[in-house]
Amino acid sequence: MIHHLAITPKDFKTSHQFYTEVMGFTLAKIVKRQAMGGAKAGWTKHVFYDTGHGSYFVLWDLHLTDLADEDWKAPISTGLGLPWWINHYAFEVADLDELEAKKQRWLAAGQKVSEVVHEFITSIYTKDPDGNMVEFTCNTRLLTEEDRDEANRLLADDSPAVDPDYPGTIYLPDGRVIDVPSSPAEPVPATAS
Repeated sequence: MIHHLAITPKDFKTSHQFYTEVMGFTLAKIVKRQAMGGAKAGWTKHVFYDTGHGSYFVLWDLHLTDLADEDWKAPISTGLGLPWWINHYAFEVADLDELEAKKQRWLAAGQKVSEVVHEFITSIYTKDPDGNMVEFTCNTRLLTEEDRDEANRLLADDSPAVDPDYPGTIYLPDGRVIDVPSSPAEPVPATAS
C-alpha cells in the first residue's frame, strides 16, 4: 500500500478547496518546515489529506526563495509534453455504490465526469485545477493467475495493440450524458522484416 503521493499545485488554495470539497478528502496533518538549505532557501508546508482508505494524498505549499512561478509547470502530464490523460492519480473506493456517490459529488461541484468500465475495474475521471487527471475506481472482480500470465505475455509483446480503447460515458453537470464509443479500429501497419 502506498503511504502517500505528493504533488505541487500552482495555486495551493484552489487545489486545497478542490481536494477537500470536490474530492471529499479530509485535512489530516501539516508539516511546516524550512526548505532544504535553511531559512535562506525559503519554507514549505507538506499538507496531508486522508483519502479515506488508509493512504494519504499530499499537496506541497511552496514558498521557496529561488523558485519563480514561471520556472515550473504543475501538470504532471502536459507539463512534461505528454497528453493530459497519461499520468493520473487513482483512488480506490469500496464498491459501485460509493463510486456513484463520488460521481454525483463531482457533478454537484460542476465537474465533467468520464466513466469507463474496464475488464476488472470501473472508474470515473475528472481534472483537478492544474489539469491533472484524477480517478476514483473500484474493483469489479479479483485478478487471477490467468491475468498474471497474460500480463507476463504482454510485457514481452512489443507489437502494436489491436484492441481499441475503451468506450465510455461522459456526464456533464447540466445533466447531459454522452456515450463515447471506442475509437474506430484501424488496420495495424505491417512491420518491415
